[in-house]
Amino acid sequence: MRAIKVFLTAMLSLTFLVCASAAPAAAQEESVMNVKSSMLLSGVTSLSGSVDIEVTVSGDATPIIREAIVSEFGAVSQQNLDTSVVREFLKNMSFALMGRLYWGITIDSVTDLSDVSDSYIVTHTSGLVGSGYLSEGPLMFSLSFHGSGSSSTKVIETAQSVYATISDSMESIMGFTFQGTMILDHRVTSLVSGSFTDPAMETGEITGVRLPTGTILWYSFEGEVGMGDRAEGTITYRSFSIMENQVVSFIVLVLGAIMIMRTPGKNFDKFEKLHPKKFRKYAKPLLSVRISAYAITAVLFVLYLLPYAFGFMSQNSLFYAGYLFFLVPLAVVGEYFIAKFMYGRAALSIPDESVVDVKQALVAPEEGEGEIICKICFRPIEAGLELFQSNCGATMHVDCAERAETCPVCGELLFPQRTRSIECRACGETFLYTGAEDSYSIQCTKCGAFQEEIAPGKNYLVVGADPRNAFMMIRAMALTGRPTMCFTAQFPGKIRSDYDLSDVQIKWFSDSETDIDNVNPKNLEGDAMEMASTFLMTSKQAGVLVEGLDVLMEANGFDKVLSFTKKLNDLAAIHGSTVVITVDRAKLSEEQYKALSDEFDEIHDFQ
Repeated sequence: MRAIKVFLTAMLSLTFLVCASAAPAAAQEESVMNVKSSMLLSGVTSLSGSVDIEVTVSGDATPIIREAIVSEFGAVSQQNLDTSVVREFLKNMSFALMGRLYWGITIDSVTDLSDVSDSYIVTHTSGLVGSGYLSEGPLMFSLSFHGSGSSSTKVIETAQSVYATISDSMESIMGFTFQGTMILDHRVTSLVSGSFTDPAMETGEITGVRLPTGTILWYSFEGEVGMGDRAEGTITYRSFSIMENQVVSFIVLVLGAIMIMRTPGKNFDKFEKLHPKKFRKYAKPLLSVRISAYAITAVLFVLYLLPYAFGFMSQNSLFYAGYLFFLVPLAVVGEYFIAKFMYGRAALSIPDESVVDVKQALVAPEEGEGEIICKICFRPIEAGLELFQSNCGATMHVDCAERAETCPVCGELLFPQRTRSIECRACGETFLYTGAEDSYSIQCTKCGAFQEEIAPGKNYLVVGADPRNAFMMIRAMALTGRPTMCFTAQFPGKIRSDYDLSDVQIKWFSDSETDIDNVNPKNLEGDAMEMASTFLMTSKQAGVLVEGLDVLMEANGFDKVLSFTKKLNDLAAIHGSTVVITVDRAKLSEEQYKALSDEFDEIHDFQ
């Protein structure tokens, strides 16, 4: 039976050749193999990949392929390809792929097509089922397979390995070797710690996107293959490369971006402090500095995401992620000097408080006009009870005197009856204080020692319309070396300046998203609690201050604010930290104040 099949096949081939020679010579059409390939790689030390390919052949090779399929898998004298013949072809083609290399992996399993339905065959092919023995139209078939591989470094033939795998498989099952033009569109999605480096292609183009979890590559090729022609081009896969590791470089990029985006805010805080207090509210951040930070950060992210950003210069151009190890520090330094220069130039326009005061003093009425000038604010003092006179005769407003506490002329205390004398526990020296401070924020004027220790693991409620005592407590903790963080409804620059909190992290309850230190006041269980809990869990004997409870209650209601307070106190107690919360009692009802005060170990009431 086998001999009869071979004989009839030979006769059919001979008939085809005779008819072809007798017919007028037809123009030859170039054979083209179009391969569309999609590949997904995963793994850590070894690779595991799944591949889907779609092969379309057109031109003079198509009748030869159909004839070979019928000759090898069809019945004797069969003239058309039916689903059983095409199924046998796809099945044998799949098994012929076993053990072959495909973009760095060895094919170790294929889809078994023995029992697939006729509809599956029809939907995964075209130009085969129902086509004639010697039809010349394009044909297409698709296959899926899985492969694996392991190696610290391997050189991958980008196009030749695809051609060799497909063509050699066809040659092994039906004696046909494709020769002509191959067009390849290949996509690789890699979820690996390794990377593709060192592209070396004479032809073909490659683009890609670099992600923290891997890379996505798009590779295309068009060229002659077979009969000694090779699809030249390679790319190297490395399981780990410090110059092209997505995760390490992404961490460096994020840290650099955070530092760059924080630079404008830090420089603005310094710029604001240069203003006299009466002019600080007019200080505005420079838009140009903020734009430069965004622009530099955007450039770094583009260079990270697009490794072939300079592919227009050469198909072998690859921007390694390791270059960011040098560019990120340069960008941070560059943004620092840009911000420093721009704010330094803006600082030249800051008004001088002393000049303004002198002008007011010169304009104010003097001798002979019956007006008295305040020696602190240099403004006229109207007749009445607001006049205050020190022992040396200097006159001033009562309000100005209370703020100054000492005479600007002779330096004596203006309200000695309001001062207290205390002996320092550390050095034994006696010094004066006003008596209005919280005992936990009193600091010796001689040696700087604090007179009361703010105990770790305890929480304090400071009651008063002025939050100064609470801020002084958090400042005391910072000065003694304890990690500190402050949540406030007031502008951070003003808080740092008014209470000298240079070493305290300040988070601002604000709806604005322009700064990473902003906290959404309407999301206490999210932003605020996440920041506070992370800080308390990662810091030893830390201190946290919350100011602006009235703002939080307006945004969330009292119950949510009370729940936030309870969780914060519990978390601080667990980690041996301190919570200080300040509140204006006049903004709470008696029931609310009672519920809030019950959550604290100590209550310092100044109201």
